[in-house]
Amino acid sequence: MFEPKREFITTSETILFVSSFFMWIYIAQTFVFIDSFQSLFFPQSWWLMLPITTFLLFLRSFIGRRVDLSFGWNDDEKVESDQKRS
Repeated sequence: MFEPKREFITTSETILFVSSFFMWIYIAQTFVFIDSFQSLFFPQSWWLMLPITTFLLFLRSFIGRRVDLSFGWNDDEKVESDQKRS
């Protein structure tokens, strides 16, 4: 029977995480300074949406895959243990 490969992090998740990290570094050093809530709505602050969105995509993929795999493996283990008992 085919068992899913247990990878800690996939290639696409790595790309999302690393790109998000470098976007934060670039944006923080170059042109974003937020000193009040009102400054969040300046066009210069809109660049923060890109690394935030990228990081949220990474988290959704990483955590979602963990949840899917854990539920799938628990079901397989239950079926295997039931087969061994009978």
